[in-house]
Amino acid sequence: MPTFIMRRFIEVNLILATLSLIGSNSSVFINVAFSSDFQSPRTAALGGAGHAGPVLNDAIYLNPSFTAFLQSYGLAINYIRALRPAPHPHYNLSVLDGRSELFQAGVGYTRREHNNFIHIGAAKSFVKRIGVGLGGKFGTFQDGTPLAKDMTASLTLIPIAWVQAAIIVDNILSEDVGKRLGWEREFILGTKVNLMKLILAYADPHWAPDLDEGAWGFEGGLELALFSDFFLRGGLFRSAHVPFLNGRGSGYGFGAGWMAPRLAVDYAFSSAASGVIGTSHAFGLTVYF
Repeated sequence: MPTFIMRRFIEVNLILATLSLIGSNSSVFINVAFSSDFQSPRTAALGGAGHAGPVLNDAIYLNPSFTAFLQSYGLAINYIRALRPAPHPHYNLSVLDGRSELFQAGVGYTRREHNNFIHIGAAKSFVKRIGVGLGGKFGTFQDGTPLAKDMTASLTLIPIAWVQAAIIVDNILSEDVGKRLGWEREFILGTKVNLMKLILAYADPHWAPDLDEGAWGFEGGLELALFSDFFLRGGLFRSAHVPFLNGRGSGYGFGAGWMAPRLAVDYAFSSAASGVIGTSHAFGLTVYF
């Protein structure tokens, strides 16, 4: 019975989120998709890396096409506390349906200091080891007034069991109002290598052609599996979008996570030392089955 209730809860939230987007702006459903405008503790600890193999609900923000390989339901709650330049919290809630036979989908809501985001999208694996994904994001002011919208498309390849790769085109529309939120058009190549299930290495170079400076950037991280359910993470980022600061910068992140059979608990510390400057703590709880 608990599993049945959770399934119905996820399906209802997906429907309500889609309807809210359509009701707010009829053109949004046609024109919008995903972006990494929110980083969970897992992503932040890896320096923003993980596009080729996002864990659980992280696929909603990093790479929607990977949802096709998750094969699980997920409910995630995240809290980010920015310490500098001024203390302010971010809240995030997301649900994921990776078991649907027709297509796999997820939706996330993020409340920031001055605006809110809703992300939705869908993925499908038409050929074994290849997934494609599309989705949408919609930004509003705190009072619900529409702010911006944009698109993302992605492709995930798993050529062999221990290597994964992804190609993501983010912020396809790249409208002027969206650029104020850091939504510049960006091309991302995500890679992940699993070394004997002990060390997971991520390298995600990216290119933002509309930027005069810092067009080329990089996010990379390592994940160490100390036990089957406990992970240590660390990463670096250069000229990358820093969601909790709403700008581009360079810095590092580190953290840890515990992954039980149906529960994941994660923490991360992130620091941007050049470009935009600031630090944050992130905490996350994900229930999945």
